[in-house]
Amino acid sequence: MVMEPSLHTSNPKFQLKSISLSNCITSQELGFQLLTFLYYQYDLRYMDLSRNNFRGTLPIWLFENNTKLEHLILRGNSFSGPLLLPSPPNLNVSLVDISDNRLQGQIPSNICPTFPYFGALLLSKNAIEGNIPTCLSGMKDLVLLDLSNNHLSGTVPEELILKDPLVILRLSNNDLSGNVIPTVLNANGAWKLYLDGNNFSGEMTNINVSTFEFPTSLMEIDLSNNKLYGKLPRRIGNMSNLKKLALSNNSFEGSIPMEFCNLNQLVFLDLSQNNLSGSIPSCFNPPTIEHVHLHENRLNGPFPLAFYNSSSLVTLDLRGNNFSGSIPEWIDKLSSLSVLLLKANHLHGRIPVQLCKLYSLSTIDLS
Repeated sequence: MVMEPSLHTSNPKFQLKSISLSNCITSQELGFQLLTFLYYQYDLRYMDLSRNNFRGTLPIWLFENNTKLEHLILRGNSFSGPLLLPSPPNLNVSLVDISDNRLQGQIPSNICPTFPYFGALLLSKNAIEGNIPTCLSGMKDLVLLDLSNNHLSGTVPEELILKDPLVILRLSNNDLSGNVIPTVLNANGAWKLYLDGNNFSGEMTNINVSTFEFPTSLMEIDLSNNKLYGKLPRRIGNMSNLKKLALSNNSFEGSIPMEFCNLNQLVFLDLSQNNLSGSIPSCFNPPTIEHVHLHENRLNGPFPLAFYNSSSLVTLDLRGNNFSGSIPEWIDKLSSLSVLLLKANHLHGRIPVQLCKLYSLSTIDLS
């Protein structure tokens, strides 16, 4: 248990501006000695004490003693109890990372006036509950917010997703709800949106996508493991910089839109565990595609010609669909292929000898 430092410890004759002791402290006694030493440091700007053996409540006096502190990294410890805040506002703090601890309770509603110039706030992998404070939407310098893997509930403030200059928003694996689709499709400033593993719901077909100026800045979208349904919007194909699209484990239906052929920057596609049907558009062949996951849908047709000459493809997972015909002899053109999963389809014929030319292949399932 980390105790309050003793006031009888001698005051060091030097003042540090930066300290980085990640993954160093293995005993509680050493951890206590380090925190005692830091009690007499008043000029710190950067402090990284991640992945040590610190326990107890958050040492709020680190903020109160170091009014010039800009970056505080305490991730990967065992701090517990509520998320406490210092009493006076700190005008210099731009990054706080307290991820992967054991914090409980709610995010204090006064977190914004306490740290008005936050650039990054990372609180993932704790046990924080309650709603997302609406004031976070108004923090003009916030570019990175990670509240994933907690017990947050309620809806996501629309202004937070649309916030400029917020570029990375990670809210994965909480209990959040509501229909975020219209807002996501209008997030003109965001680069990466991770909203997977929640209870978001809504029907794609009820959204008038023609009213949206589809964002060209979005590079990664993850809405997997939610309760979304309806057809995939065709104008996702207008997201010209999209590199990752993950919509697995929802209830999407209908065919894969032809407009997806315009996603020329796509590297990762996961539409698995939905109710998609029809064939894969033959024009879908992003030059940089590496991972395709389409398992457990109702897709059909012959082995997709779309992947002809996809030399960058590493993973191709088509399990649990209705593909028919034979495995094509041009399979050896997938020169980077490492994982080929074709289980539970209606394929027939001979296994082509060209599979032997896939020298990177490590896993194959034709059962």
